[in-house]
Amino acid sequence: MRKYNGESLDEDATDTGTTFQDPGFDIREFENKLVSELERLKQGLENIKQKTFSMSQKQSLAEDSAYDQHPGDLGTETFERGKDLGLKDGLEIGMARVRGALERIRQGKYGFCLSCKQPIPVERLRAVPEAELCVPCKEEQEVVPPSRRPVEEPALRQDFPGASQDEEPGNEPPLS
Repeated sequence: MRKYNGESLDEDATDTGTTFQDPGFDIREFENKLVSELERLKQGLENIKQKTFSMSQKQSLAEDSAYDQHPGDLGTETFERGKDLGLKDGLEIGMARVRGALERIRQGKYGFCLSCKQPIPVERLRAVPEAELCVPCKEEQEVVPPSRRPVEEPALRQDFPGASQDEEPGNEPPLS
């Protein structure tokens, strides 16, 4: 067993750091990837803040009044702001995941599934360095919707004239 003291793996660490089993790979490789990913996400967030949220919607239209603008212009600007808000949220979520992975490195828990405590394969960590779960645990966590049909459909079919009992939601061909 080796101890991780926050900066490097140390065989004789005398601090009260977390003890863990050696994950079997160079943890610095993943730490470097995570740090560069965090910087990329921070830069993207800063770009969105500077370009979108540094001025009001009226200022971004470059007009003195929003009254004389075509409603489509306002709709487009509102759509773009909503899209940027969604991108901002995605970047913040990504930053939180990367920070969590860096914290797990600091604690010596990186590379192990948070659910089953088994080692996460190196291939998965190379593909998704901030991965918290192994593939089986992640698959178990994901919820597959039973059907792509609207939830209202069974109620509508009962009163719909000519509806046959042969057509069941969920028996439709997959979308391609």
